[in-house]
Amino acid sequence: MNVLYLCVLVASATALPLQLVNWTFEMNPIQNFSDNMKTFFEVQKNRVEQAFNVSYQEAVRMKNSVSNYVEDQGGRISSDINNYVENIKESGRKMTDSWSYLQAEEPGAQMEIPDMSLSVPSIITRNGYTCETHTVISQGYMLNVHRIPRSKDGVETPKKTVILQHGLFASSADWILNGPDKGLAYVLANAGYDVWMPNIRGNKYSKEHAVLKSDSKSFWNFSWHDVALYDLPAVIDHVVKLKGKEAKITYIGHSMGTTILFAMLSLRPEYNDILSAGFALAPVTFLSDLQSPIKALAPIASNVAYMEMLYGSHEFIPKDSVLGKMSNSCDVDNVDSLVCKNVIFYICGYNEKQFNKTLLPVFLSKLGTGTSWKTAVHFAQEITAGGRFQQFDYGKKDNLKVYGSEQPPEYDLSKITLPIKLFWAENDLLSSEKDVKLLFEKLPSTTEIYKVPDPDFNHLDYLWAVDAPTIINDKVLHSLNKVYTSESNNFWGWS
Repeated sequence: MNVLYLCVLVASATALPLQLVNWTFEMNPIQNFSDNMKTFFEVQKNRVEQAFNVSYQEAVRMKNSVSNYVEDQGGRISSDINNYVENIKESGRKMTDSWSYLQAEEPGAQMEIPDMSLSVPSIITRNGYTCETHTVISQGYMLNVHRIPRSKDGVETPKKTVILQHGLFASSADWILNGPDKGLAYVLANAGYDVWMPNIRGNKYSKEHAVLKSDSKSFWNFSWHDVALYDLPAVIDHVVKLKGKEAKITYIGHSMGTTILFAMLSLRPEYNDILSAGFALAPVTFLSDLQSPIKALAPIASNVAYMEMLYGSHEFIPKDSVLGKMSNSCDVDNVDSLVCKNVIFYICGYNEKQFNKTLLPVFLSKLGTGTSWKTAVHFAQEITAGGRFQQFDYGKKDNLKVYGSEQPPEYDLSKITLPIKLFWAENDLLSSEKDVKLLFEKLPSTTEIYKVPDPDFNHLDYLWAVDAPTIINDKVLHSLNKVYTSESNNFWGWS
């Protein structure tokens, strides 16, 4: 008898009632044991089948229950989604009942004066002209030059080329402020000139540098001297490279734009031969006879700059500086007051007749586009320099390090050979007759001087005068025509 058989025997014995065991063993032990085992396994089989049937039925009931739940929940979710979609559709129908894709006038949607908000390229394009933006790199500064390459209806770009350089606190916007009929950039384009308008480093259109942060001292460590020495030559080189060495390029500058020209021609005399002629509108070089009340501020300008730079401001009066906040009495939001107009007249010269009131908010929105304290201080130094047109004064000690002398060197105007036409006006408080004539005397015999016939014409009237076409633009066009039709440099009529 093996072990398994013995286990079954023991299990069977324990599973049967005691009296049955006793009874069966009284009979044939072997036969009885076999019958009992069959009976036992039959009982166990029935029990297993019964248990399996119960489990299976339970599993089926559970499956049916889960299926019913899932089906029920799926129905609910589907119903909820359908209801949500229908609600959205209904909301959309209600919305479209009150709002249509058809264009309608919305109160307050239109800008009252678009030119206040639009960029220079956008303004030019809005007026129907082609505008290009060329980025010229100079000492790491990204200088954006705006270009009107042809007339409004023109197809080809003319060979005749003009560079328009803006003044202090300004941008290329200066040349388009007066609109398509009076703005000099438009007038020149319509007359068949390829017009280029550089933006000085640091203004809103040229406020990026290849490596320097725009809020660093290093970024703002420049004056118009650096623009003359590096930036303007870089722009001219770019134009020459694009148009060819035979291109005739004339330069027209206003205010500081003229300062940059005279400094460049002294520092980089080779550009006397590259340019064809120069026009100086309200020339600013010698400032010893400055008539504007800002002359009284010159002696303290360096101290103000020093205080501002102590607080980390190297940009000239940024909007968030102390002085910037103080200047808010004359901003776009207050254009209806007399303050703004009177401040302009106080600094530049009174001329109610040529004052274009409708341009004032546009002018103010474009003014103060960014320059350095060093630039402002350099002009302040010119006022107190005793009739010298000189480089930046760092003080005796530092001048020795930079220049090798205690006094900064003067710009050598004798190196200028470019034919230049000076435009000046009696009522221009920032460019006096005495200072302009002193400049005229120091320039070569190819220079011509022109006095604006309006006795009330001021410093900003060159940009926005009501009668700009007859007072300035016609004269500029007439003189330009001489430049581009004459076979020699004697186009001003000098013998």
